[in-house]
Amino acid sequence: MKNNYQYKPFKYFFITLLLTWISLFLAAYCSYNETLKSYQTLFMLPGLFAPFIIAMFLIYGSKNSELKKDFKNRLFNLKLIKSKYWAAILLIMPFALFLATAISLLFGKPIEQFSLSPEFTIFGGEAFLILVILFLAPTFEELGWRGYGVDSLKKGKSLMKATLIFALLWNLWHLPLFFINGYYQNELIHMNIIYALNFVVSLIPAAILMNWIFYKNGRSVIAIILFHSMLNLFSVLFQTEQFTKCIITIILLIISVIVVRRNKSFFYEKSNES
Repeated sequence: MKNNYQYKPFKYFFITLLLTWISLFLAAYCSYNETLKSYQTLFMLPGLFAPFIIAMFLIYGSKNSELKKDFKNRLFNLKLIKSKYWAAILLIMPFALFLATAISLLFGKPIEQFSLSPEFTIFGGEAFLILVILFLAPTFEELGWRGYGVDSLKKGKSLMKATLIFALLWNLWHLPLFFINGYYQNELIHMNIIYALNFVVSLIPAAILMNWIFYKNGRSVIAIILFHSMLNLFSVLFQTEQFTKCIITIILLIISVIVVRRNKSFFYEKSNES
């Protein structure tokens, strides 16, 4: 995008992380207090929506018509997605999941991992609600991260450097979730610290693959919403054990290395454009 708008990465990520941490740590406090537990979800919402809220504030408060036009085009223009990338968007996570599950069998893990999770065995109201959440969560995240955040980091840096910085910030955004009683990330710590570390590490290949798809497809926000949704969906759709999720991370890291090696200049050349 070529216009006179100056991105504000520090402002965006500082306010986003501040709002997220205040919101989610209040939710964490409520999660351990029976009298306040009913307020937990209410406190969580501002933090979970923070990337989207702050991005919209900066984009539509900028008074920059080109920035607004560019955002709308990247959100609604499906033609930005090149046909050869549809397979990557839709199939990388299913491929990693099924391969990792097959490998886990060699370590004595149960074949039942190929079965659907109980929530999806019978498609009813609960399953539908879970699916809605699985697609809504990445939608609002990516409207912020890929709508504004990643572009703001990339200017003057190589894509790899911007991606690694984003992976760190993305992990910091998730950090309070480890303190919310009963939440997925919190349960990982109680299961095994290695599983919690695996979640942290898994965001690195996810960020690399997302930014590869993002910038190879005209910075299409919808492409990343779809890819992020596939990551979320296939993380819960089957009875996948945490041991197997560690293997998934390794497979995604290998795929990321292959992608980077095949696109060295794409990832390592500096760009003055966002």
